[in-house]
Amino acid sequence: MDRIELATQGQIPGYLIRGVTQRQKVFRPGDWAERLKGVITLFVGERRPGLHVASTRLVMPVVSAGIKCLFVSDELRLICPDAFEFVMGFATDNELLVSGHDAPLIAVVPTA
Repeated sequence: MDRIELATQGQIPGYLIRGVTQRQKVFRPGDWAERLKGVITLFVGERRPGLHVASTRLVMPVVSAGIKCLFVSDELRLICPDAFEFVMGFATDNELLVSGHDAPLIAVVPTA
C-alpha cells in the first residue's frame, strides 16, 4: 500500500465561522456547516476528475476546540462576491461568531 505524507506550505487567509451563537449556544442543526458548504458549492462548484459531485476548496467544514465551524477562504470574496456575502450574511443573521483566521495550506509530499 502506498503511503503519503502531508506537509504545510504556507497559510490561507480567511474567516472561521464558529457554530456557537453570541449567547454561547451551540448552533443547530448539527450539519449546518456541510449544508452551507453545499450552498456555496452551487455558486462556485468545481468538477474534478474522479469525483462524482462538485466540490469547492473555498469553504471547508472543520472542528475547532470541539466546535463545528466553517472555514471561508478570503479568496471567495474575489471569485464570487455574492457567495461571500451570502455566507457572511448567514453568520450575521444567526448570530454566529466570526473571526479572521489563517488555515494551513496542505500539500501531499511524495515518498520514496
